[in-house]
Amino acid sequence: MEKRILRAAVQVFARKSYHGSSIAEIAEEAGLATGTIYLYFRRKEDLLLSLFENTLRPYLHHCEPLIQALPPGLPQLRKLVELQFQFFEQDRAQARVFQIHAREVNPTLKPSISRTLAHYHQIIDRVVEAGVSSGKFSPHIDQFLARQLVFSGLDSLVTHWVLADRPYPLSRHLEPWCAMLARALGAESAFAETSPSQEQDHVG
Repeated sequence: MEKRILRAAVQVFARKSYHGSSIAEIAEEAGLATGTIYLYFRRKEDLLLSLFENTLRPYLHHCEPLIQALPPGLPQLRKLVELQFQFFEQDRAQARVFQIHAREVNPTLKPSISRTLAHYHQIIDRVVEAGVSSGKFSPHIDQFLARQLVFSGLDSLVTHWVLADRPYPLSRHLEPWCAMLARALGAESAFAETSPSQEQDHVG
């Protein structure tokens, strides 16, 4: 039942925004009585937090061993980017909620969301650290700046994809973005030269 409610919440949040939606609308989307929602979630905020905990956390636990199983450096970095693109591409409505509407939440909820994101930051840190210690990345890169580059760049690409007027494969950014990250992290060239993805999909 909780999954059914959360699925309905994703659709309503994506369509009407977090602040523009109500528990009653989520109940209608789920085909349930409003009172039934309150048996599982006391507030609308609880729905959003549950989305993070029930979706992002399992994803992170799933992808971490897949990344660590690869050689350090570019293989791990590419897998990190590939998995994130796949995660968001499989559910555009959910991606819109995470990228756009989760930023609308009351500031009191942000620490809970940040704790989940901190796990993702740790995964990025481990990829960078492994690349440096193995000699695949430059020993002179700043750990914090490297993490911000990877995280913020991916965040921006996914947000642009969510807001694009015309849907396009998010995966088209994979090779160009990995090649740029490789150069930024001082990696030996291991990606074929790729032309930048054409900016044909404008936010409108």
